[in-house]
Amino acid sequence: SSASQQASGGQGSQRGPSMWQRAQKRWSALVAAPRSRIALQMRAHLGEDHWQAFVRHAENKWKTQFLRAFEPSTHVLACTGPIEGGLCPYQFSICTHSIAAESQLQYLHLDHTHDLSNVCAVWRQAVPQFPQSWHEDIDGDRLCHMLFGVRPTERGEPPCLHFRCGEAPRGPLP
Repeated sequence: SSASQQASGGQGSQRGPSMWQRAQKRWSALVAAPRSRIALQMRAHLGEDHWQAFVRHAENKWKTQFLRAFEPSTHVLACTGPIEGGLCPYQFSICTHSIAAESQLQYLHLDHTHDLSNVCAVWRQAVPQFPQSWHEDIDGDRLCHMLFGVRPTERGEPPCLHFRCGEAPRGPLP
């Protein structure tokens, strides 16, 4: 319907490699790339060996669920609404099997519940200057959930990353 900003062209087509590639790029920009958002804040503090151990842990335990968030079983990625709460004013969603999915994905980002810079600042304060591990004196699973958690934990903690839409480069969402 016109009220729903759903990209629905090409229904029935198979998801191309573009959604997977976009998910991989977002993962890389967040953690895996040498100058990723987390690397810029934590690599020097942890030291190279502990940074690499953290990246290996993240890739082994958290990467798959992060990437799968871009391929929901419903084949629909939807804005969860403003961070302040409430429904998405645009009712924005993307059919992941749509031909338009790749171009529409630029309007949807993964937003952290807890500001990433604040999470990293607390992590730096909690881990000693010369740590024995990347997670010394902290709950590594809880930290990683705050950084990468796209689904609830077994302990019942809600996801910490949510799809949210924003303004398009040339104006409001289509």
